Amino acid sequence: MAYEQGMQLVFDLVGRTVVVSFRNNVKMLGPFADQKAAIRAGEQYCRDRGWVDVTNEREQKSTH
Repeated sequence: MAYEQGMQLVFDLVGRTVVVSFRNNVKMLGPFADQKAAIRAGEQYCRDRGWVDVTNEREQKSTH
């Protein structure tokens, strides 16, 4: 997964939250059931704000 420069997702195991740093904004999301769910939510948060997951697009094109 290719993140933009400066894009960062940090999972807090104790609070079961994810801190998302994206385009000079920081947001805490959660709590979540597990790390996988938290990271998915963080990535979706970034997609909703304009991040294009180039890796995911390539994988979808190769399966069609």
